[in-house]
This record gives sequence, structure tokens and C-alpha cells, in this order.
Amino acid sequence: MKQLFYFIALVLLISCNNPESQTNASPISEVSTDSIVETKKMKKFPEDFLGIYKGDLIVTNSAGDQIVPMEFQMLATQNKDKYIYKIKYGVEKETRNYNLERTSNPNLFLVDENNGIILESAYANQTLYSIYEVQGNLLQSTEIFYDDRMEFMIGLARVRDTSLTGNEESAKVKNYPLSVMQRATLMKQQDSTATN
Repeated sequence: MKQLFYFIALVLLISCNNPESQTNASPISEVSTDSIVETKKMKKFPEDFLGIYKGDLIVTNSAGDQIVPMEFQMLATQNKDKYIYKIKYGVEKETRNYNLERTSNPNLFLVDENNGIILESAYANQTLYSIYEVQGNLLQSTEIFYDDRMEFMIGLARVRDTSLTGNEESAKVKNYPLSVMQRATLMKQQDSTATN
């Protein structure tokens, strides 16, 4: 493991000091930012992704797959820093009434479950990421937003199932094997831009 690390570090060091690659590179001052902006207009989160999204959630565990209807709502409120963040599961629509709150850091949002639990979510590249532990379970949540849909993914690992690998010469690594995976592609509905 150490040999691989040293090899990668050596390759990176050599490529950074390669005079041939430096002569072909154009200075930053010559790069036009207009072409970058035209190529992909930056989206503002969450404003550009507000709406109601619907689809099926696939829950996978050792027993197999289960498909559950799912609805996700992210809607504006009167407060410009607070949004409705609602998740509905199943035919009978078990509802989780949460709020998404903006912080002073543009890449950090809070998901307030309105019961004393507040989850931190990092934002980058149209994606919300969070990792948290609850009742002995480690959960990783990823929500990717597109113009017409969103991808919703949660992986769950039981902390008690952790295994430790590695030795003195390599890094020690804790494994958290996933026991449940949830994934949904939720389509944005046409009538979903109303402000509450």
C-alpha cells in the first residue's frame, strides 16, 4: 500500500515539474469566462430546483427489492432562507414534514426534521450530501437535482457490523458494509412551482 502511495506521489510530482507541459498551458488570464458561463449556466440552489417530484423508490436488502411509491416536495415559503422539504412514502403517503434551511455558508444547508433533529447537508454541483448516525446505523444520503428530475439515494450500514482491516505498514481501514440501499428517480411535475 505504501509503495502504491509513493508511486502515485512520484507521478504527480513529475507531471507538475514537466517543463513541456508548462509551455503548452495557457495562462489563466487568457481564458475567457464568457465561454464557460455559456456552456453551462450555473443553477441557484434550491431556487432553480423547487417543485414536486414523483416516482418509485427501490429498497434493496438481503431479502431482495421492494418498490414503494415516493413523492418529494421542495417548495418556497415566505422566508427566503427556509423551504418546505417534504417526503412522502407508500400508497398511504407516510409524510415526513421537514424544512430545508440556508446557512451563511452557501455550500451548507440544514434539514430540520421539526422534532429537535437537524441534519447538516453539504451542497456541490447540484447535489446535496449528508452522512449521519442514528440508533446504531450509519446513513449516507445523496440527492442529485436536474432540470426535469432528481435522483434520491440512501445507503444504510449497521455500525455493529463494522470490520477493521489493514496493518502497521498500511492504513487501518474500517469497513461499513451496506445492509440497505434505497434509490429513486423522481420526475419533476409540471404544476410544481407554486409558493406556499
